[in-house]
Amino acid sequence: MAERIELTFLGTGSAIPTRRRNHPAMLLKYKTENILIDCGEGTQRQFRKASLNPCKITKILITHWHGDHTFGLPGILNTLRLNGYNRKLEIYGPRGSKEWVRKYFDLVGKRGEDLDVVVKEVGDGVVFNEKEYFVEARKMNHDCPAVAYSFVVREKSRLDREKLKKLKIPNSPLVGKLAEGKVVEIDGKKVDGKKLLYREASRKVAFVMDTRVNENTVKLAKGADLLVCESTYSKEESEEFLGKRAHLSSVEAAGIAKKAKVKGLALVHLSQRYEGIPKVILGEAKKVFGKVIIPEDLDKVVL
Repeated sequence: MAERIELTFLGTGSAIPTRRRNHPAMLLKYKTENILIDCGEGTQRQFRKASLNPCKITKILITHWHGDHTFGLPGILNTLRLNGYNRKLEIYGPRGSKEWVRKYFDLVGKRGEDLDVVVKEVGDGVVFNEKEYFVEARKMNHDCPAVAYSFVVREKSRLDREKLKKLKIPNSPLVGKLAEGKVVEIDGKKVDGKKLLYREASRKVAFVMDTRVNENTVKLAKGADLLVCESTYSKEESEEFLGKRAHLSSVEAAGIAKKAKVKGLALVHLSQRYEGIPKVILGEAKKVFGKVIIPEDLDKVVL
């Protein structure tokens, strides 16, 4: 059985929070990784509401340093400090991130001497790489340095446990060799590990926050199982403010999903204007790309 990717939408609103939608923040959990994508004001309270522990955060990915995406960071840092957070915290973000983190530590009243924090400024390319998964970033076109991210679990071979049961193979170090596709001898019989393997497909979640339309959005999202994308404007508004805006509309976000051939689209960063009528955005997007949802705060998606 594939290890699950769990994505919790901690905040799905935009610059001005509403009763229904908090500032942007999402938590992606995979195995021991708990990766926070953006950290809007009130994010640590959203952790509590979702029954999640902020002290399990392993990495923070900042898309850009506008306040609605980062004003929750000083609070998170202070909570980690007060709770004796004892692991290395990696913070990734676009150009200028080191200076912003320093400023945010000033707000906390500490220089970070009691937290082991590493800040890495990223552009286009892989930003961290583990054996089973990696995260890639691409530069976006916003009013400040900005990046989008994709989390990718690599394709891999897995042992078919049902076949193992039928062959009555005992649990021993030999199982590890079978998992490598090797031939082993068990009770006088040769067993070919390759015949017990199957391919587990790669999985990908892409996060495109504040940006104008640009080709990097499609490159980053290509083939994703889920694209989480901002949708600040309706189609009508996007035409009204054409050339003056630095955000995506419902139809533009759906167009990215269609071009990138993703399996599903989740629209976030909805304007307060659509607090009570998110179906306007949803309906417009569905005319372009069928498999789209508008998650509410604290909703969870499992891949």
